[in-house]
Formats: sequence, C-alpha cells, structure tokens
Amino acid sequence: YQTLEATIYSNFVNSDMQVAIPNDFSLEFTPYWAKNHGLSVEQFLFSNSTYEQIVRNSSFSMASTQKFLLGDSTATNGIAFGYRTTLYFGNKNDRNIVKEYKSRLNESQSIRPIIGIKAFHLVNKPDVNSNFDFFENIQSYLTDVILKYGGCDNIEEAKQITTAIFKEAKQLPDIDKNNPDQFIDEFVNIVDKNINEGKLYQEFEAYITERQGWSVDIAYAGLLNFPTNTFNYSAVPHQSFWITPTYRFKDKLSHLKLLAVLKYEWYNLGYWEKYFTKNHVYKNSLDYGLGVSGEFKKFSVQFEAVGRKSNSEIPEGKDSQGYVLFRKEQNSDFQYIGSFCYNVSDQIVLTYSFGNKFEPIQNPNNTLVSQLTLNFGFGTPTKKDLDLKK
Repeated sequence: YQTLEATIYSNFVNSDMQVAIPNDFSLEFTPYWAKNHGLSVEQFLFSNSTYEQIVRNSSFSMASTQKFLLGDSTATNGIAFGYRTTLYFGNKNDRNIVKEYKSRLNESQSIRPIIGIKAFHLVNKPDVNSNFDFFENIQSYLTDVILKYGGCDNIEEAKQITTAIFKEAKQLPDIDKNNPDQFIDEFVNIVDKNINEGKLYQEFEAYITERQGWSVDIAYAGLLNFPTNTFNYSAVPHQSFWITPTYRFKDKLSHLKLLAVLKYEWYNLGYWEKYFTKNHVYKNSLDYGLGVSGEFKKFSVQFEAVGRKSNSEIPEGKDSQGYVLFRKEQNSDFQYIGSFCYNVSDQIVLTYSFGNKFEPIQNPNNTLVSQLTLNFGFGTPTKKDLDLKK
C-alpha cells in the first residue's frame, strides 16, 4: 500500500500539514501488490500464465481536475482514467542469469551463521578482552569468508567491505565477557547488512529492472468531461489504446533497448465541434514509430520517431434517395524527440528532452520540445519483498 498511501497523503495534505480537498488529484494503484503473495523469485519473474502476468502487472490510474478549460475558457470538471499492464517473455539465458544470481545470494546468506560461530569462539578466548582484540582476530577470517560467499570479484573488494564493517562496528559497546550475546548479535547484524546491501544484491536488483528479451506494454486511457459542471451531463471527448513492444539486447549490447509503438486514438467529433469551435480534430488517428535507448551506468539517452495518420468522415449532405454522403479527410504528421537522463541517485532522475512533437489540438503553433524535469521516487521493492529461499 506504500504507493497508494503516499499518493493520497501528498494530494490531501497541504503545505501547512492540514487535510485539504485538492482541486487537482491523481492516483495510480496496482491492486495485486496490495497483498504479499509469497512468490519465489522464479514465480515472480517467469510466470507461465499470461493471465497471471496481466493480473500482477495491471495498474489503474485516474486524475481529476476542476479546471479543465473548454474552448471559451470556461473551467469545467474532468476525470481522466487509465489502465496498463506488461507482459514479459523471458528466454533461457535470462532464466540462467537469474538462477545464478539467486544461487550466489543464497551463498551470501550463509555468511551470517559462519561469522556468528566464529565470533562466539573468539569472545570466549582468554586473550580476547576488548573490541580491539576481537577485530584483530577476526579480520582476516572475515575477509576470506566475504571473498568466498559475498559475490566479490577479488580480494580488494572483500577488504573494502571488511573495512566498512569495522568502521561501523567501532560504535558497538564494549564486549561483556559474562554476557557476550548482545555484542555478537549486533556485530553479525552489521556484517549481514553490509553483505546483503553490497555489490551482489545491487547487481541483481539492477538486472531485474533491466531484464533482457521481449516485453510488451498494453495501455488504455480516456477522458470524462462534465461541460456544464452538472453530474447528469457528461461526454467522453477522447480515448486512446496503445501497444509498446520492447526488446532489450544481451551480452555486450545489453545497454541497448529497442522500442516500437502502435497507438490508436479516437475523438467525439460532436463534443469538439460544440465546445472547441476553433480547434480541428479528426475522428481517429493511428500512431506508429520506433525508438532506441541506451543506458550507461548513471547516464541514459533515448531517441524516438513517430508518424501519425489521421482520418475523418465529414457529412456533406444527402443524395437523391436520402442517404447521408460523407467526405473523407486525411492528414499526416511526424514527431522526433531525444531525451537525456542523468541518475543523481537511485531515486532522483534529471531529464532533458528536445525535439519536435505532433501539432497539438489546442496550441497548433507550439511544436518545439525543450523540457528539463527532476523526478523523485520512493517505495521501491527491497530484498525483503522476495523470498529467496523458495
């Protein structure tokens, strides 16, 4: 419920920390993950059921405003609603990589009891009477265990983790030879934290979010407007449905991702002719395009090019038999956009976009894209959300 609670809190609490009803409100929520389903890593990543994937990844969104402006600048109420889900198609190589990470992480879990037993024997030795004596006796042993089970590539990495552990362990209270359990437990907790939050877990976390192979995003969005600001009269002026296949390359090209898009939009022409008399819309449009993105540690870049075909059938009177005659009207458009992202941290992203977008309905002369944004995120999954022992 973290995302849901954060969204509600941020929208209904003002700057004075008082509850307030917002003029504008937005929410996205994934119902399936409101409950812990106790899935193993394989069950989570490689579901054999398309239906299960759809349900697990389904998210619903809505946004409301009391200031949706009509063509004459009248402020009205509007509610946008949306749905999206993602299907993943993991390959054999993907499964093997996940299996290897899981095996190495399970090995790292054995560090806790190994160090716990060693620490117990050390604190009971007659010549270990202080924290300094304990650290001196366990240092080389700890480094060897970390090198063997902690997912380190070399001895230098193991030494760095050992140094970080001792730096934090200096804050521990002195060993009580008559009751050493508290000291041992706290020291082992420090070791466990530094191992499980170290390089191996970070690598696995990064791989899960950037899995190779195919995935497909499916989404729908629409707008419900109340032009007269009364509940008994509403209209749906605009709806969209789109599919976005994505392929992430492997091995030396794993930093590259190829995307495609197919999007269908349809408009309520009667609504637009009545409330936006100066704006011209087509009955439907089809977008199609490609994009490519590259991710390089903290920096990523993406380029996309999308074409649009728009169509309308305009009534042109009736024939001699009384049948309505229509005139077909068509238009084409094209947009290209480049985006450059810099990850300030795991939760903060700085993005700059530049290019030329589609000719918009409400501001037809505004097609230049030049936008700098700063995004904050929180509530991401942790290792406790996945049961590695299953």
